Amino acid sequence: MDGQRVLLVHPGIYEDVNPLVFPPWGAISVGHVLRAAGHEVSVLDLNGRDVPTALEHALSTFAPAVVGFTAKQGLGATRFREGVDHLRAIAPDLPVIAGGPLVSTFPDPESPLWQGVRALVLGDGEDALVRWLATPERPGGLLPGDEPADLDAAGVPAWWPDLPSYVQPAESWPGMAVPGLHIASARGCTRRCTFCYLNAQHPGARFRFVSAHRLYADVVELAARTGARGFYFVDDCFIDRSQRRAKEFCARNTADGAPFRYGCDVQLTDLDRHADLLATMYEAGFRSLYVGVETASSDTRKLLGKGSIRRSAVDVLNAALDAGFTIRASIGIGWPGETGADARATLDLIDAVPRLAFDAFKYYPLPNTPLGESSHWAATRAAMSAQEYAATAGNDYSEHNSNFSEIADADYEVLWQEMRLREDHRLAAYYAS
Repeated sequence: MDGQRVLLVHPGIYEDVNPLVFPPWGAISVGHVLRAAGHEVSVLDLNGRDVPTALEHALSTFAPAVVGFTAKQGLGATRFREGVDHLRAIAPDLPVIAGGPLVSTFPDPESPLWQGVRALVLGDGEDALVRWLATPERPGGLLPGDEPADLDAAGVPAWWPDLPSYVQPAESWPGMAVPGLHIASARGCTRRCTFCYLNAQHPGARFRFVSAHRLYADVVELAARTGARGFYFVDDCFIDRSQRRAKEFCARNTADGAPFRYGCDVQLTDLDRHADLLATMYEAGFRSLYVGVETASSDTRKLLGKGSIRRSAVDVLNAALDAGFTIRASIGIGWPGETGADARATLDLIDAVPRLAFDAFKYYPLPNTPLGESSHWAATRAAMSAQEYAATAGNDYSEHNSNFSEIADADYEVLWQEMRLREDHRLAAYYAS
């Protein structure tokens, strides 16, 4: 079949922050593979935009034969539904296909969540989408998430003309302090944190990444095309279990004089166990780290599958800060089994590391995660109607969630407000730096 005109839509996950913070890398990467297969592709990022207006404009100017959506949990799911419903109203015969993490979390094609969607692709499924477009009948239902064996088939592509708009100024990047861009160079995760949606696996799912050699070449091209001099890897496992890619990437940068600044996500266990690797990363230009702290309670960390650390979290964080890294963390409250003393210990940890900026959130038991399915909320969810269950796709970790801990509700709200005050103070200091 001849090449098709494919509109790839990222529904957006933000309403009240800079809509150009994160490029829609999933759609950009899938678009790269489709373009290589001979299709014409347009990527539409709906972050910060009116969904119906933006879709109507894209249909009138691009006239796609197919629309593909990236589907994510939380606000992204709500905006996805808004987009599909609008397409059903204005272009009911236009085939819609969806892929991404929400399909793995809600894999039932009969769910009300997928009304108006012809086919679902488990995971990213770049190869599955190419094959589906080549099939005249465009079959419906759930498709296997066939993917290239590694991400070098797509790399971190620079073809999308809107990418320069996503470069944020130097003051937006504490630690890196240069104009920077968020980039995604891996899919999946080698960890198995029990509360994370990445635990909603599908057949054939695996951790994939762009090789060190290809990644550095792509960074050089992105710098030339966008003007970015810093790159923040949003991958959960830039440091994977083998550490090989991280070491090879650092060696390539150091050999070239470390021309860029970098940031990436890490775990407390990485900071605790890999001091030599962190020193290598610093020499190669890494300056900013985002750490999944989550809690100070060792019992809760075990429940979350976060791994054990040999030193105290305070010592681990301070050592990385003393080594020259700027650190921001995610810290939650409301974990199943969490007590008031556990939450108070987390606040004490925050107070003991005054240089630590962090993002606070209330836990929500995500469907098809080990922790979510083992909590008392799973029984409540089992009694929901199909429509009610589909609506839970709009929930994520936020400040609006209920209390799933052992803490009395009144005390829980007091602890939450204390955490929020600390969050505001630390983030203000973080950006002032």
